[in-house]
Amino acid sequence: DAIKKMHELSISQIPVFNGTDVVGVVSEDGIVRHLADKGEAELKKAKLSDTMDIIPPIVDFDTPANVLVPLIRYSKCILVTKNSKIVGIITASDTLKMME
Repeated sequence: DAIKKMHELSISQIPVFNGTDVVGVVSEDGIVRHLADKGEAELKKAKLSDTMDIIPPIVDFDTPANVLVPLIRYSKCILVTKNSKIVGIITASDTLKMME
């Protein structure tokens, strides 16, 4: 389901929630890694928790763009909050676009 959703929306990562709490991120890279380690048959019955990466950095909506560059070097994405609620996700390509 996650792979289908990522293809439909042309996105490479999806945050995973347990209720309102972020518990990780499913990424194309994590899925490919799982596929390489376990094989296609295992991937089809895998749970999100089997393929997800750890919780990425979380920043406030008002965080300046130049602060994001060092964070994105060490994480595939950054989650954005506004009023303590996750409202978006920033990837490396998004960071580059902001610097233009």
